[in-house]
Amino acid sequence: MPGPEDPVTYHTLTLPPRRKLSPDAPREWLRQGWDYFARTQRTSLVYGGSFAIAGMVITWFGLDRPQLILTFWTGFLLIGPLLAIGLFRIAQLMDRSETVHLSNCLQLLNKNLGSVVLFVLLLSLVMIAWVRFSTLAATLYIGDAASFAATIGTPQGIGFLALLFSVGAIFAIVLFALTAWSLPLVLDARTDFGTAVVASVKAVLEQPLPMVIWGVILSVLTLLGMLTCFIGFAVIFPWLGYASWAAYKDLFGRD
Repeated sequence: MPGPEDPVTYHTLTLPPRRKLSPDAPREWLRQGWDYFARTQRTSLVYGGSFAIAGMVITWFGLDRPQLILTFWTGFLLIGPLLAIGLFRIAQLMDRSETVHLSNCLQLLNKNLGSVVLFVLLLSLVMIAWVRFSTLAATLYIGDAASFAATIGTPQGIGFLALLFSVGAIFAIVLFALTAWSLPLVLDARTDFGTAVVASVKAVLEQPLPMVIWGVILSVLTLLGMLTCFIGFAVIFPWLGYASWAAYKDLFGRD
């Protein structure tokens, strides 16, 4: 006769401990991020310049479809958190007083290939949803590329921009909550992919004021980089990447 089935055991999800942040913490993160940048300017500029060139190329290919340039820009920036993982690694090496090389970033990707693939899938789903929505909105409000310049100043064009930025802000907030702290957690080998995402979302919900301030800073500097046709991202992107690593260490108590 078969014996009774073994009882099901449920394990409580253990999240990394989090520190209480002050409202002015983001200012200190920016200062520390700039210190990281100053210590490795050449490597940082190469990394940020690659991001800037990619943005300019995407803009160039979108010139024949101006009604979708904002979609291309914002969609490209949505994957910024994943591209910043190399900057997290550079900052981590500097914390350890180790030699910094871009090859170390590639080694990191190979080491965390499983988690990177999961993050790529997550960001791909968000990207697909965003592109589908923005394309549909452009078609309904603007029409074809020929009418974009004439329509953008009309009530229809203004409505399109308002809708695009409003929904884009929602996408950005969701993505910020999912990836803001989960990527550094995985990189730092603190936890697995699923737990890192949950910890990131919980950290954002627990302390909304410093998170909102940090989100506004990220948005303003990102907009500044876009207004320079991505040229400014050669400096802005690595600066924000390093500042995000400093924020992670402050929030999750990592020395």
